[in-house]
Amino acid sequence: MTMKNADIAALNDAQARHLAMLQVCDSVFPVGAFALSNGMETFVQRDFLRRGADFEQYMRDYLAIAPYKEIGQMVLAGKYGTDKRLSEAGLERKIVALDELASALQSAREIREGSERMCTRLIKLVRQMDGAHETRDTRDSEIIAVHEHGTERHRLEGATDALYGSPKLDLYTRLIAAGQCRGVHAIAMGLYAADHAVGVREAAVTYGYSLLSALTMCAAKAIPLSQYVGQVALHDSFPRLIRAVDIALTLKPEDLGISGAYIDIAAMQHETLYSRLYMS
Repeated sequence: MTMKNADIAALNDAQARHLAMLQVCDSVFPVGAFALSNGMETFVQRDFLRRGADFEQYMRDYLAIAPYKEIGQMVLAGKYGTDKRLSEAGLERKIVALDELASALQSAREIREGSERMCTRLIKLVRQMDGAHETRDTRDSEIIAVHEHGTERHRLEGATDALYGSPKLDLYTRLIAAGQCRGVHAIAMGLYAADHAVGVREAAVTYGYSLLSALTMCAAKAIPLSQYVGQVALHDSFPRLIRAVDIALTLKPEDLGISGAYIDIAAMQHETLYSRLYMS
């Protein structure tokens, strides 16, 4: 059955939105996320993380609290950004309150400052990508296909609409510049998802995967852990990640920060470790 142009455009839009989230969650996206261990390095030096089984347990513990920390913050921001009932002023109030709460709940200085730096870098990169699109020559929206019987010119209409323009993230940028918000990476990711992702749930799963992937890379270097063992642990964490996202989708702001004290303490202790591989 032949697909209609509208169906093709919708498919292109969905795939472009998925790619947009993959890009900002990728390890090569230069915001500094993969330079942070989020306190894991403390557990390694305290001899709590020594082998693959220890790391698997750490991942389980991390995902038990993730809905009330980064994933929950990201989901709430994404839900606010996609709520059609909110006016711009209403969205602004929600974002300011969430930023204030998330910043206050992050008791470890290194994690808080690292999140702010990552937020700043994310905003800068997204603005550069959006700005580059605005100045691009219209001829760049065409491709040339060379066939046996001649050359054809095709326009890439509708294929990249979802990749550009970030009004919700722009609002957060203005609030940070005005001193009304500190800037939290998870909130910025949620607002970016509101601008670009197909849906908040799918975006949160992708974001959660990036968090787990970063922890796996940290474990591989810090424990050290073999890549094989790390990837097995990462793969086995997928059901728990999906469950964590589903829990986050049910939460209200007052539910954030209800657990995770020991990981917060480890992040604080990281500041005074004798030797460190990671920034936090």
